Amino acid sequence: MNVKAQEAPRSAQAPQIETMLEVVERFQPGVRARFALRCTADPAFAEAALTYAASVFSRPSLDSRTRLLVMTGQFTMARRHARLRETIVAACNHKLDLNEVLEVILQCSIYGGESIVDEPMDIFLEEVSARGLLDQVKTRALRPGQRKSERSLHEERRTWHPEDAADPRADQLMDKYGWHGISMALVLRPRHTLDNAQFLGSLDEEFTRAFYEFGYSEMYGRQILDHRTRLLCMVGNTLAIGEIVQTRHHMRTAIRQGASAREVLEVLFQSVVTIGHPNIVPERFKDLVQIVESEPGASL
Repeated sequence: MNVKAQEAPRSAQAPQIETMLEVVERFQPGVRARFALRCTADPAFAEAALTYAASVFSRPSLDSRTRLLVMTGQFTMARRHARLRETIVAACNHKLDLNEVLEVILQCSIYGGESIVDEPMDIFLEEVSARGLLDQVKTRALRPGQRKSERSLHEERRTWHPEDAADPRADQLMDKYGWHGISMALVLRPRHTLDNAQFLGSLDEEFTRAFYEFGYSEMYGRQILDHRTRLLCMVGNTLAIGEIVQTRHHMRTAIRQGASAREVLEVLFQSVVTIGHPNIVPERFKDLVQIVESEPGASL
């Protein structure tokens, strides 16, 4: 049933409501129509939800770029395509790097499967094409094999954990499965990758080769996004599907790759609004506190 939205009722809070609409509109351009529609059915809920969103989106701990990129991933993972479209429009309005916006969508294939990107890519292409920006995106797209040719094992080896660098399994596994995937995994998952690759290989070497080639070489190795930003998005992505083990891992790795603990906390706060409370309040807050307490130099 289609219900025509009425103009939002005027109240003593009208100036504050306009301020809140302006805050949320920067990230969700459809908020005014949505607020008016909600006011038609229940003005109290409309105002409460707007106040909640504005209170979170106005917080300064995340810059607008990171906030919008995290939203892009979360709405992709949650298959909330109408909100994803609004987020892409907002990204265009903010003049974000659109290849980064697309990259967040593509990275969702890691935890959502490759098919999850289909509708979001259609939406992205529609919106950038409508603004005459598609050629700009296509010009800067990666060529097959481009990043592999630009990477250096010698340079990456310097960033491995010393225990991994001293372990003879590192070279053995790179010889077996290719250095591009194993090395990137060692950069991102120190003191874990060698055991994991060895275990997977004991089950099936062909799958293990494909796993590290796609996930770590072809996807995490794309490096269109800096690791900090990509990992903050991954925190949001895993929260969107309730994948708690990987949420914990990505919170820790984001901090190790340059995100502040406060930025990670802000992704949790934003996620309460965009995807809801379950799996976040209070357990993920407790997880983050434990991670911060165990990571040298980290603090809230």
